[in-house]
Amino acid sequence: MNDTLMRQWAMMRAIPRHPRRVDAPTIHARLSDLGMVVSLRTVQRDLNTLATTFPLDFDESKPQGWCWRQGAGQLEIPSMDAHAALTFNLVEQYMQNLLPRSTLSHMAPWFEAAQGVASSQASTVTKWRDKLRVIPHTLNKIPAPVDPDIQATIYNGLLDERQIEVTYRAITTGKEAKTYPVHPLGLVVMEQVVYLVCTVKDYLDPRFLAVHRIDSAQLLETDAVKPTVFDIDEFILREFGIRIGKEPLDLVLRIRGVLAKYLAETPVAADQTMALIDAEWTMLHVKVQDTIQLRTWLRSLGPDAVVEGPEPLRAQLKREWEELASLYGGSQ
Repeated sequence: MNDTLMRQWAMMRAIPRHPRRVDAPTIHARLSDLGMVVSLRTVQRDLNTLATTFPLDFDESKPQGWCWRQGAGQLEIPSMDAHAALTFNLVEQYMQNLLPRSTLSHMAPWFEAAQGVASSQASTVTKWRDKLRVIPHTLNKIPAPVDPDIQATIYNGLLDERQIEVTYRAITTGKEAKTYPVHPLGLVVMEQVVYLVCTVKDYLDPRFLAVHRIDSAQLLETDAVKPTVFDIDEFILREFGIRIGKEPLDLVLRIRGVLAKYLAETPVAADQTMALIDAEWTMLHVKVQDTIQLRTWLRSLGPDAVVEGPEPLRAQLKREWEELASLYGGSQ
């Protein structure tokens, strides 16, 4: 009896979810690999027996294909505990835009099971879901819509390491969309926008494309070619600040108030130094990449930060603020 139970449990684990299917000979071979030697006829009888109790489905092909019925609940032994449920809750809440549709569909039974655990177990762990939020540092804008079929094609190309022919609308050129093959390398999410890191055509320099600006995507049979040297973390550091200059800036800031305390707690970079000027102001020195991200941050600091150097950056910001003063009705 114990052998039968173990065999049938192994069989149920070998059966995929709808729409994928597996036939009895394949299950029979998997059982043999596990050292469970039975006849193919025994496997077929077991499948028919299990289908009377569990939500299993089969087709009329020869040999028959078996699957867990669409919408079947997740069978867990041992059952999902509160810690696992919390993890699935957070994945469902914060990873929707990152995971392929096929993965989300496959994970649906676990998400549903996690919701059931959270509803039935009022433990301190499941309450954590209601006590945790992840908020963006910048204005929380509505994400740009992404066509789900295009997203699926891109994610499949990335996972299978195959080229993708895309039609892309560049926001900076103002020209018509162009169609060309890309070699997908990775995905980066910044401020609710998903970017595809890739190389284009036969060029070896990686770049990034906003997924919502891709009008069409077709998976090609050709394998993607990865640059000989590529590190996605280095690429992010180099490119996702939208770099302006090649050389780092020796940034000098005169800061005051809570901002000075905040930057003392969370430095801009490891080499940051701070020195008191007087009871109100503190001087900050740090070396940073010259990026649009940096300049946007500096503009957001308002009157609690004054750029003292480098001089070209100080002059640019001064001109911008003089123009703003004029637009708001101030003196020329």
